[in-house]
Amino acid sequence: MEHIQIVKGHPASDAGGKLNSMALDYMAYPLVGSTEKSLIEQTLGDLWGKSANRFSHQYAFEAKLKDKTIGMITCYPVPVMNKLAWPTMRQLIQLRKWSLIRHSLQNLKAVFSMISLNEGRAGEYHIGTLATLPESRGYGVGSRLIQFAEEQARRGGYGKCSLTVKKDNNQARKLYERLGYTIADSIEKPPYSLYRMVKSLEP
Repeated sequence: MEHIQIVKGHPASDAGGKLNSMALDYMAYPLVGSTEKSLIEQTLGDLWGKSANRFSHQYAFEAKLKDKTIGMITCYPVPVMNKLAWPTMRQLIQLRKWSLIRHSLQNLKAVFSMISLNEGRAGEYHIGTLATLPESRGYGVGSRLIQFAEEQARRGGYGKCSLTVKKDNNQARKLYERLGYTIADSIEKPPYSLYRMVKSLEP
């Protein structure tokens, strides 16, 4: 198997927008205020290059194969994640301006659901987004990135790692279960229906 490196996210990486878009899937629509794929990737790419938002390189790690980024994970302590909610929204409004405000006013329920998901709990280290490129299949990149995030959690003194997964994403849920995650509870905030999964970390 070829060697995969996991490195700190770089602000100039051109993979940040695409991979965060893949990770969020339909949840990116209310955030960006558009269903246009290229605009979603561009906006998330802009957030990736900035600091102090949930999708920033500042909280990300990239999986690289032969200098090409083939996967990405964002992760942070839950208190940090919660503090990033409004700064993320402010940066989105700065980037998308009236287009996002107009979309938000027209889709208040979905936007409110998005910003009130309550994905993490006190004492947890949370995996916010995770995605790998299709050509990375067979390398175990997703597992490697999750294990890397868990190591960051241990180093920070956290005993639990959490993440969310769409209820209909059976493939991802089974991967997380193989890695030791169990369903802790559900999040039902239409149009979002998620499982919250948690793993206790050994010291």
